[in-house]
Amino acid sequence: MGDYVKILKSVLFYFWHFTFAIVQNIMGLVMLAIYKSKGAESEWYHNALVTYIDKKNFGGVSLGMFIFINKNRDGDRLHDTKIHEYGHTVQSMILGPLFLFIIAIPSVIWCNLPYFVKLRKEKNVTYYRAYCEGWSNVCGAWATKERFLTAELIERGRYGQPMYPNRNKRKDIKGRRRNK
Repeated sequence: MGDYVKILKSVLFYFWHFTFAIVQNIMGLVMLAIYKSKGAESEWYHNALVTYIDKKNFGGVSLGMFIFINKNRDGDRLHDTKIHEYGHTVQSMILGPLFLFIIAIPSVIWCNLPYFVKLRKEKNVTYYRAYCEGWSNVCGAWATKERFLTAELIERGRYGQPMYPNRNKRKDIKGRRRNK
């Protein structure tokens, strides 16, 4: 029974991406063809295709189910970038054609506009303070069921706030401390 559910989820995942979120997936497919022609390597990650590219000053980008990550990231940063970019994949499924206007364009502006780069550097504002980036972390952690590992994401990954707030202060319905 479990295999059938997994197959059904995969079919629905791809069907949704290539109907409701078709625009960004076509863009991702074109980008995939370009980087594959240059010898980029790829792997599957929760039904999305992660492609590792060699590009300086680049973290990652997600276009539908196609994720592109700097191949020079390592260990915990690579793990966290996959979760974050997968969050954009989830956003793409939620927003469909509106993803480009609600998430992608604001994300590119927040990441690259010199005013915002300077603001983040001078005022120590985390990259994940922007709604599109913080929401991506929440979506990615929820969908993959994986936890972030780097201090930046644990401490400031949810809209500039801790990713897992008050984890050991939580209480059950009767007011007792939880063991988690």
